[in-house]
Amino acid sequence: MYDFKLNENEIINLISDNTIIYIKDKEIMVSSIITNQRLLFLDYPSNIYNSMEDLRTSGKMTYIRKKEIIEEIYLKDIKTIVKEKDYYKIVLKNKGYININDDKIIEYLNKL
Repeated sequence: MYDFKLNENEIINLISDNTIIYIKDKEIMVSSIITNQRLLFLDYPSNIYNSMEDLRTSGKMTYIRKKEIIEEIYLKDIKTIVKEKDYYKIVLKNKGYININDDKIIEYLNKL
């Protein structure tokens, strides 16, 4: 399950639960959603400062865990996609970038 809101006139085009993003030397498996406006990366919220997660793990209550947006990129801000050795680098107009590995997502983005 995902917990996020679509913008006005925004529709979901593709969902992948097999996206790997690279942060420093770590690989993190996340979900990706491509809409007609944005590329979203979603993951479960951190256990830190999450009272619902504290209650769930202590067995006091159950709740449905939902992935939340951890990063969003507007499609208009994507400058290029570069194939590196084991991943793809999505370069943004502001000179930022994100490294990911998900052929399904990259294939869709390359068609835009």
